[in-house]
Amino acid sequence: MRHEGRSGAATRGEAGFTLIEVLLAGLMLAILSVPISALISSTASIAKIDRERTGADQLAQAEIETIRTLPYTQVGLTGGNPPGVLTASTSTSLPGSEPVAMAIQVTWVADPIPTAYVTNADYKRVVVTVTRTSDGVQLAKKTTYVASASAPPFAGSTWDQIKRQVIDAVTNLPLAGASVNLTGGPGSENRTDTADGSGTVLFPALASSASGTPVFTLATTLAGYSVFPDDISPGSPSSVSSTAGVNSVGTIRMYKGVSLTVNLQSSSGAAYTSGATISLDSSRCGQATVSIPAGSSSTTITTCSYATGKSVSLPPNVSGQTPADDKYFVTAWSSSGGFWGATSSSGVLVPSSYPTLLSQSVTVKFGSTAYTAANATKTINVTVKKSGSADSNARVELTGGPAAVYLYATTNGSGVASFTVPVSSTGFTFTANANDMGTVVGSATTPSITTGTTSPIALTVNIS
Repeated sequence: MRHEGRSGAATRGEAGFTLIEVLLAGLMLAILSVPISALISSTASIAKIDRERTGADQLAQAEIETIRTLPYTQVGLTGGNPPGVLTASTSTSLPGSEPVAMAIQVTWVADPIPTAYVTNADYKRVVVTVTRTSDGVQLAKKTTYVASASAPPFAGSTWDQIKRQVIDAVTNLPLAGASVNLTGGPGSENRTDTADGSGTVLFPALASSASGTPVFTLATTLAGYSVFPDDISPGSPSSVSSTAGVNSVGTIRMYKGVSLTVNLQSSSGAAYTSGATISLDSSRCGQATVSIPAGSSSTTITTCSYATGKSVSLPPNVSGQTPADDKYFVTAWSSSGGFWGATSSSGVLVPSSYPTLLSQSVTVKFGSTAYTAANATKTINVTVKKSGSADSNARVELTGGPAAVYLYATTNGSGVASFTVPVSSTGFTFTANANDMGTVVGSATTPSITTGTTSPIALTVNIS
């Protein structure tokens, strides 16, 4: 009996041990299955991307072959530089239905022989890139070069070239990413290119004309920036003759728009709220009239006029320009009461700290003298002539008089800018300064003006 008991206990012990082994084996199998599953999944993923890369490579190569069948003049992007019939980006699918984007880039290649005329457009480089739509992963990239079957007339020496660097007008730093659109010329061009890391764009192989017309026009854009007034067409940086062989190299200045808040005070220093008009003066850009309604004593200016009917965001002060553009002046006159006031001769720097703080404020205090009599103000008509002819859209600044005003205007189609100014019984003179796109300058001074007559004063400024 005792022997059988020991045998039964042994049998039960062996059975329990077998269950533990089963559990351990299951656990080991579960542990081993994790890396095996990962390996299987990884292998499947690698196989999938290999299939995608193969399909993308075939897609890119097929596009390359299609491009190589096009006439040379058509190898380029629609509205691109060089121009052509190709589309910059298209959506398509791989054989496995995976959505992809196919991008095409075409650029000029400058590769002249040592003795050749440098056209910067010897042939074209085409790059086709295929990326997965879901995550932007690049699957394929193919490059080819295409050349014209024949050389350009006169070895390209009659072609025009336009090269521009886009910079910040204040910091002089290059503005990479600026978009420059070239239009016009005898070939009715419409090309757009993006400034590279040095802020540079180059438009080569442009058709020319014997007369130099029509001209090429450049329009430059960049988010948060405006083109400096003097550089907008017809300013020379953005307007180029199409005369044969022109190789135009220049700079286009851009800036971040700023703001100027003008606060009005009476002669006693209290806020003036009875209504007024102000004039913002700068040699580059200004406002002839800005109204401050009754009940308010201030206004904020964010735009200015650089020509009749043409407005831009208010430019910051830019030193080192000719004529000088390192200050703004503000003149104010009351709607009733005949009070006048102006900033000091030192002007106002706008903004406070470019480009980190783009605002500025200034206080203009009215004088105690009231120019209320009928003959206490006069009209001065300034005619601007350029090379003997009336110059429309010239910029005119009128300064001086008993209230030391700084007034701004642009000439009309007849070359005339009109100003209303305060005068007194004591003789005072006014000086008119004019410039045309900042490149030509002239000035003239009135004879001594006093009260006693309301007849307008005529003044002529000649610029050349």
